Amino acid sequence: MRHNDIKRALSECPDLAGLDENSAADLFWRGEEQTLREGQVVYAEGTPLDDTFGLLLSGDLIIERGGTILGGISEQQLFGEMAYFNNECARTATVRVGSPHAVILKFHLSPAELRSARFSALRQFLALQTWNKFVHTSQSGAGCEQMALNN
Repeated sequence: MRHNDIKRALSECPDLAGLDENSAADLFWRGEEQTLREGQVVYAEGTPLDDTFGLLLSGDLIIERGGTILGGISEQQLFGEMAYFNNECARTATVRVGSPHAVILKFHLSPAELRSARFSALRQFLALQTWNKFVHTSQSGAGCEQMALNN
């Protein structure tokens, strides 16, 4: 993808709606585009945080926990950010490519960087998004399984 396409994808991502321009620019420069094939694992359940989270640009991702498919991730959705905010700093589900290929933007940001003043707006924004996902899934009765869909 070209720079403008990636900028557009970031600006159109509903999970990032309302993110201030400086935080969006900082995030943009932390992204690495990856094209993955069907069946490839993006994140494995139980593995420690590798200082990344992603944005699905195209294709489909499958979410599994304990070998059971729980659901999927649609284009323009963030995933993996919740590992920054859970006590174990670990992946709560496996994220695998379910389509012939998928293109993701993987953001590299250590927890220390996320706690820094430079990324304070992004940290607050991601924490709020994580909380909103938790509240939404709790109210819908989906519980922990639905939470894993976004991790």
